[in-house]
Amino acid sequence: MNIKRAIGVGLLTYLASFIIGIIIMFAMGVDPSQGSEIPKSAFIVNIIITLILAGLFTLFYFKNKKIKRSAKEGFMFGIVLIIIGFILDIIIFTLASMMTTTQVDLLEYYSDPIFWLALILFVLTTTIVGAIKEKKKKR
Repeated sequence: MNIKRAIGVGLLTYLASFIIGIIIMFAMGVDPSQGSEIPKSAFIVNIIITLILAGLFTLFYFKNKKIKRSAKEGFMFGIVLIIIGFILDIIIFTLASMMTTTQVDLLEYYSDPIFWLALILFVLTTTIVGAIKEKKKKR
């Protein structure tokens, strides 16, 4: 695994997902800065977009010819993306709590079962992309 590339692509993935997620929420009339609960519909749309981005950025990760294309590599890349996401979520939620009068609760965000399903689907997506890239390489 090329950890430097994985972290770099992971940061890009998180940033793209975050920006698009905020745009989607505002388009759906949800203002996350108000501390209001995110409707399930917005949550599900963001998950779908995140899964699409995970697939696209995994393809980008595999563009480097030195990286072995395999389901295992895709799985490991997915785990790196999740770790980066956790770290950045902690930083962003902490900063948001310090800068606003509304308390932003990270545990509440992570307690939603849909969130955990999304993480499983996320790693499954990166793993499948790795498996597909491995098959294409063998041809």
